[in-house]
Amino acid sequence: MNSISFLILVGVILSLGAFLYFEGLAIKANKASSDASDSLSESFKKYDTSRYVAMFFASSFFITLILATVGHKPDYGLIEALLYIFVTTFAGSTLIFVMKLQKNLLIKVFATFLYGVPHIGASALAFLLTYLIF
Repeated sequence: MNSISFLILVGVILSLGAFLYFEGLAIKANKASSDASDSLSESFKKYDTSRYVAMFFASSFFITLILATVGHKPDYGLIEALLYIFVTTFAGSTLIFVMKLQKNLLIKVFATFLYGVPHIGASALAFLLTYLIF
């Protein structure tokens, strides 16, 4: 169980770092844009949200794939995969929520949602691929 704890810690650090990197790129894209947005769909376009969420999905997939491959043990099963997926997602979402305490509730919810959903999907696909390979 020590090995899975280490993988979870590394997974949280790397995926949170990737999320914050892509969030920074989105903020820079917003600063380059000069129009004021009124609706949510305009904000998604202005921040180029779908592109950065897709890039975060891909980076989470590769991070989890590498960690799952390097830390693979024959006795790891579905419980360990689900443990990694949900603990890293919960820890990362909680840290993002805490970092955004000064923001309004809508920003906190969207930030944690935009971290959690791609991370769960990417991690699940990475573990599925790992188990198909091994």
